[in-house]
Amino acid sequence: MRHVILTCKNHPELRWSTKEISCNSGGKPGDPAYYNGSRHIFFNGRTTGKMFSDNSGLECSIDTECSCPPSDLIIAPEDALVRRYE
Repeated sequence: MRHVILTCKNHPELRWSTKEISCNSGGKPGDPAYYNGSRHIFFNGRTTGKMFSDNSGLECSIDTECSCPPSDLIIAPEDALVRRYE
């Protein structure tokens, strides 16, 4: 099961991830994540703007998490670039 890259609509430079089963897996970048609470959300930090060399995810640097509620999380633009393994 793949992870989805999330961002806060109020803090677009921050990134989280969660397994696709716990949010709107059919969503497009910018769509609300609709977090359902079935899995944890992991804070990854501030985006560096670079994907991993194998396009499996996004590089992030250490930062402080915002205090916005999970309902403010949306699917990050980079999520569309993640390589899908079928």
